[in-house]
Amino acid sequence: MENGVGSSRINRCLIERERRRNMKTLYANLFALLPPQPSKMSVPELVDQATAYVKHLQKKLEKYKQMKVQLEDKRATAYTIRPPVLNIRDLGSNLEVHLITGLNMEFALSDFISILQEEGAEIVSATCHHTGDRAIYTILSQAIYPRIGIATSSVHERLTSLIC
Repeated sequence: MENGVGSSRINRCLIERERRRNMKTLYANLFALLPPQPSKMSVPELVDQATAYVKHLQKKLEKYKQMKVQLEDKRATAYTIRPPVLNIRDLGSNLEVHLITGLNMEFALSDFISILQEEGAEIVSATCHHTGDRAIYTILSQAIYPRIGIATSSVHERLTSLIC
């Protein structure tokens, strides 16, 4: 009978020793996941540090999620379709066309130039500037025949129908 009790006790001691060794390995792994610590700490301090660090990471994650949502909202509003703005200035035998559109322009600038040429204008210069989600086009033209000039109202009507 004594032999069975002693054997059972030895088994419990071995099981407990293995459990402590396993826990020591797990604590070492946990300690390795934490930011560098200035000194060695006890197991309760290690668990407290790990708990505080996980809470810190959760707050940081929540902050990043909010930032992501804000950036996605900003990007969605930045690229919403905005109607183009057309402004034509008649300068006698010259005509200045300003067009402000979104970057998702649904017409070709060459169509604009073709209309101006069909209406008797010769292109002197054309510039394009991009600012944010907008494109600003400026086309300066002059009448091919200065005595005849350029029909501003016809140009405005045709260009408006092109962009709308």
